[in-house]
Amino acid sequence: MSPRGPLFRYCSHSVFFCETAILVGISFFCLSLLHAQQPDPAAAQAVSGWKAYEEGRLNEAKSLLEEAVRISPSVADYQAALAEVDSKLGQQDAAIQHFKRAILLKPSDTEFRLDLAQILQKKGDDQEALRILQIAHPNPELSDTWHFSRGFSLFRLGSFAPAGDEFKLLVQKPQFKASASFFLGNIAYTQGRFVEAEPYLAAAVELGNVEGNKAFNAYAYDYGLVLFKLGKYAKADRQFRASIAHYDQDPLPWMFLGRCEEEMGNYSEAIAMLETSIKTDPTFQLSYYELARLQQRHGDPKRAAELFEKIGEMKKEEVQREEDRATKLKAVTEPR
Repeated sequence: MSPRGPLFRYCSHSVFFCETAILVGISFFCLSLLHAQQPDPAAAQAVSGWKAYEEGRLNEAKSLLEEAVRISPSVADYQAALAEVDSKLGQQDAAIQHFKRAILLKPSDTEFRLDLAQILQKKGDDQEALRILQIAHPNPELSDTWHFSRGFSLFRLGSFAPAGDEFKLLVQKPQFKASASFFLGNIAYTQGRFVEAEPYLAAAVELGNVEGNKAFNAYAYDYGLVLFKLGKYAKADRQFRASIAHYDQDPLPWMFLGRCEEEMGNYSEAIAMLETSIKTDPTFQLSYYELARLQQRHGDPKRAAELFEKIGEMKKEEVQREEDRATKLKAVTEPR
């Protein structure tokens, strides 16, 4: 959601772009002016509703803004304000409908479009998100987020070349460098250009290791996978450990950590990592296969026999399918 609310813009007709903490104080003043200058019932309901929203009284805010929309359905800002409340309440379908009505009333409002596109992306509707974002010139304040949102949906749709063009516009922007580098690295990896992918993902890991970045385990895992493909097992090992340190319930980093240790000749450690992988996810057959193979060659043949019996006879093509699934990079599933 945008840091400035639609009612703030409606009452002030301002072009100021403020941080949320600053805006809240300003918007109360503007809303007070609106209340004084606009005595009609819809405006009064909208002002009260937005105040309730900013104070966290979401259900009350929804009721008040619904009444404002009922009285004055042609005011785009009321529709958008109600959409923001719906979204905050987790009522995404309602939020989408109200944002669409706001856009019909104000087709050139890029802030409404960006907010709607980001909700659509969370629902996985990237085609519709791109349609909403088809405007040549977004507001300068929103331009970088606009390009990132377009790149995100294009990437998820497999349109890697145009997605890369969007991310390249952002890769030197401090706010977006880590995430843009991550996606550019993913694009290069997906196309088999591992050498090109490496510096992008290295930058993503270096810049993205900050508090609050929930995607960092994916950054570290993907960088580790690229290093593994390049045969840089010691470096890959460190990245898989970093991924596990942020999230240890995924069997894949444990499995590839085991494979790195095997490549470096640390067979006991490799076996321990693969055992952890199957404990993390007892249904992940590839880890059973890798562990059985490793136990047979460098560990306990009896344990190997037990594991091979457990997984049955995996055919060569089945092993390859599992390997192909395992070596796909982890993509961030939500826009920033």
